[in-house]
Amino acid sequence: MDPTAPTRREVLLSAGAAALAGCSELGARSDDDGAIPPTRLPDVPDEGDSEPIVVDDVPVAIERERLAETAARAEALLGTVPMPLGPADVPNGHVREELLAAADAATDRLDDARSAATRLSAMRSLRRARTEARYAAAGWAFVADGRTEAELREERRAAAREAERFRSNHEYVGDDPVRAVVVHAAIEGTIRRVVEDRGPSTGAASGALLRVAEWGGHAESGRASLDDSRYLYDRFAASLPDDAAGVAPTLEAAAESLTEDLRDQRESLQPEPTASSGDPVDRLRRRLRRDAESHARNAPDGPAASTVVDATAALAAHFAYDRLLDRIDDGERFRAESGADVRERRAAALASIRTALEGSPSPDLARKPLASAARLVTYGDDELARYRRSVRPARLDSPIRRYVTATLRARSVPAACERVLEALEG
Repeated sequence: MDPTAPTRREVLLSAGAAALAGCSELGARSDDDGAIPPTRLPDVPDEGDSEPIVVDDVPVAIERERLAETAARAEALLGTVPMPLGPADVPNGHVREELLAAADAATDRLDDARSAATRLSAMRSLRRARTEARYAAAGWAFVADGRTEAELREERRAAAREAERFRSNHEYVGDDPVRAVVVHAAIEGTIRRVVEDRGPSTGAASGALLRVAEWGGHAESGRASLDDSRYLYDRFAASLPDDAAGVAPTLEAAAESLTEDLRDQRESLQPEPTASSGDPVDRLRRRLRRDAESHARNAPDGPAASTVVDATAALAAHFAYDRLLDRIDDGERFRAESGADVRERRAAALASIRTALEGSPSPDLARKPLASAARLVTYGDDELARYRRSVRPARLDSPIRRYVTATLRARSVPAACERVLEALEG
């Protein structure tokens, strides 16, 4: 976002001044005296323009050269497509727009990678750039070279077979359990998606060209994910001392211990109320309870490293639900009555995330669940960015819910990390 551009608040203030002169409807007054003008709401980025204040990362030194190579692959794929595509190239307007949209998305992801907060975030943006670029390139190859869906399906299957072999041979190398568990869990999650994702949901209505484009993107996504996983594993292994003994027994014992904890937590959850009033308190209680239950149920589904890392988020979700119940008992209603209320909730969420990362006993473990909490703030900001008129307080329940949930989760992360560290230390 251009730092010299006017902020949303400046635009809205200008629009409000124009409205007083009868020149605009943006500042139109609401019949509801309790409505909150958009200028009283937090000055958030326009929808889609901001990156969360904390993003996921791994303790691996990802090289700039590696990122440059991946970007070059995406750019080379885009270079195979004659731009701009016109009716003479692809007569069907819908199909042409799909290819152009994919090319634009690839360019956007390349831009995202250049400004990413972490190199892991850049790597993931570049992986998406490759996927979108291959979609456009494969679609054009269908026109220019007769590329077939069968070829691309086989390419995707080959990547899945290689990913399965990689997963089978994956060893828990490492000399520090915390650093190792974060790296191995990231690799496991990526490889799992390659092995288990069966392909895009293309139908006959999409047409042969777009089916080829879809399978091209899917094949590239599988290959890029496998390439990145191998790179992270090799880079991490190369950073270890020659006498590193491995951490498999430690991670497996921790996963077993944490699985027991999560089972106990599920059993201790209060029953969900049968009646729903639609009140913000009721919605928050239901959502956070379901969140805690689903995290506790799903965390043990993966291999040991993934289970340990997912348990951190699961424990934080459970502790967040407990915090919510305490605040409900104290009489909190979780509804904004003024713009100051919204600003306060958002500021509390941001401060809680920053404080939790700085004060966590293990920032490496804390970063992933905090990145999830930070995304909630971004989603809440996106909702606020849509308001150009005065808004009734009840319509702010959704962003308030996101900010409150982010706060509760963030404040629960340090305690969750402490429990995971205890399990890793045996």
